[in-house]
Amino acid sequence: MVRCLCLLASFLISMSPLQTQPLLEGFDPLLPDEERVLYHALPEAPVQLNNGQTVSLAQFSSQRPTLLVFVFTRCAGICSPLLSSLHETASLFNDSRWDYQVLVLSFDPHDTVDQLEQFARRVGIPPQTRWYFGVMESSHLSQLIRATGFWYKPIEGSDQFDHPGMIVALRAGRVVRVHVGGTISAVQLRALLREMNGDPVLSYPLPDSNLVFRCYRYDPSTGQLKWDWGMLALFAPPLVGFPIAILGFQLGRRSARVR
Repeated sequence: MVRCLCLLASFLISMSPLQTQPLLEGFDPLLPDEERVLYHALPEAPVQLNNGQTVSLAQFSSQRPTLLVFVFTRCAGICSPLLSSLHETASLFNDSRWDYQVLVLSFDPHDTVDQLEQFARRVGIPPQTRWYFGVMESSHLSQLIRATGFWYKPIEGSDQFDHPGMIVALRAGRVVRVHVGGTISAVQLRALLREMNGDPVLSYPLPDSNLVFRCYRYDPSTGQLKWDWGMLALFAPPLVGFPIAILGFQLGRRSARVR
């Protein structure tokens, strides 16, 4: 019985709110569908980098776990907050335990590598070894968009694009996780990095850290899961009910003997 309860607890833990979010009422169909692009291989598309090299995107992301970020330099919306948040959060994961690189790629065919670097400096990102900035031709960009689920469309009467804030986690040239939003927390980035390094991530933190009855509590400082009050609530009914049932059975047998 205890083994069955443990399996049930593990199953419930693995069903995180982030994983079931697309089933909730009000889900935006324009958000990238992660399930459709997981483990898709990136195209052998040439990317011009800020270090002067032109590399194959597939080969570049195969050499090292890679975070791919889509931006454009004239963006008046989500691009700056997302890059700034990623840079600030990534600074917490610069030690030798985390081997990864960041590729900031423009989806605007009019952008240049120099403009991307200037954009990064305006956001507050100085030149550093793990960060690369790149541009690619429109024909190759369309292949990448199909592989990652990213999308964009011009906003009529302006020089802006409508698009999601999106970070794609890549391992061995394939998509292993997609993050969508205007910011990224340390907990979320740690999950991406673990996926990129091949570590299984069985659960994700609940959005409300004040929930009382949770089976596990996630410690962002260590990346470990610890038992919480919810586990006691899960095991309490059978642990209490089983002795009561045995006691009732014994009393019933004694009563039958007396008769």
